Amino acid sequence: MATSGTVGTTLINVQQLIDHGARRCGKLAEELTSEQQVSARESLFFLLSNLINLGIQYWAIDKHVFGLTANQYIYELPLGANDVLNALYRRMNRPTPNATGGYINTGGGVTANAFDNATNTYCQQTIANETLGINYGTDNLVYAGSIGVLPYVANIGSATWSFVLEYSTDGTNWYTLKDVGTVVVTDNQWLWYDIDNGQTCEYYRIRAYNGTTLALREFYVGNNSTEITMARLNRDDYTNLPNKNFTANQPFQYWFDRTIPQPKMYLWPTPSDPFVQMTAWYSRQIQDVGALQNQLEIPQRWYEATVMMLSHRMALELPGVAMDRIGYLEKMAGMYLSQAEAEERDKSPIYLAPNISVYTK
Repeated sequence: MATSGTVGTTLINVQQLIDHGARRCGKLAEELTSEQQVSARESLFFLLSNLINLGIQYWAIDKHVFGLTANQYIYELPLGANDVLNALYRRMNRPTPNATGGYINTGGGVTANAFDNATNTYCQQTIANETLGINYGTDNLVYAGSIGVLPYVANIGSATWSFVLEYSTDGTNWYTLKDVGTVVVTDNQWLWYDIDNGQTCEYYRIRAYNGTTLALREFYVGNNSTEITMARLNRDDYTNLPNKNFTANQPFQYWFDRTIPQPKMYLWPTPSDPFVQMTAWYSRQIQDVGALQNQLEIPQRWYEATVMMLSHRMALELPGVAMDRIGYLEKMAGMYLSQAEAEERDKSPIYLAPNISVYTK
């Protein structure tokens, strides 16, 4: 039996989905005007945006690591975030070099300031596209679970940097841990990167490119993290707190404010330690539709449901579509959506623990 021998390699772009939607409405794809093409693309955006109201889409769950800032209690989630699923307070160990190790700096500035556990000092390099890092020394191999970068940006408060995080086993040949690319950095605001493919070695560094001149308050290589679950407060409980600015090393509660354009987390107590983090797992919107040549950010199992829902929406707007066809498309869209939603689960075991205790009145 001759088969393709491939799985999941067929690519369907936005234009093809719209063409299928038109044909299921009884129209030729060539009949669609430019206005109807735009309308169909917007309908596709509307239906994908509405999926978040039906439940969690498991491919649209992200993790964000917040570097907490002393005396700051409000933290914005990334654009498109919908709801916090898990929030955890995190501390990490910061290994130091042994007697044979030291720090790496090829761009100038006071190197020690980037490793002194003080956020009010900084290492300002004077040469673009250079490196700053750490050598842990002979026979002192260190596993890096996360790397934090605390920028210093004078006057303007924010800037655009391009940099990559690298490791080496010999100090000569360097390999990529994470190419961050081009990002906007803000003065005294941490950027944390969990290294999923972590390495155990002696050398780690940050290397700038695209004309970036590094200026760092801290370059933090961390491991052996400990995470503690944070409790969620409702609006009433948070607003009724008598002292919202009370500070402590460990914030252990938060109120999630589902505002626009970006939801916010209000921590309590207010953190006082600038070298701790908060890990937030959150559901988010599916990525925008984009250009007609783009693929949608949906798994293969969702294509049929998406096409049927799109065709039903297109039938409501295209002229000359019979009412019985609109009703049929609505029925089929509902059926395939139910099938897709029924499969959208992680199949992990559920443990129910009844709390049976003495009742008193």
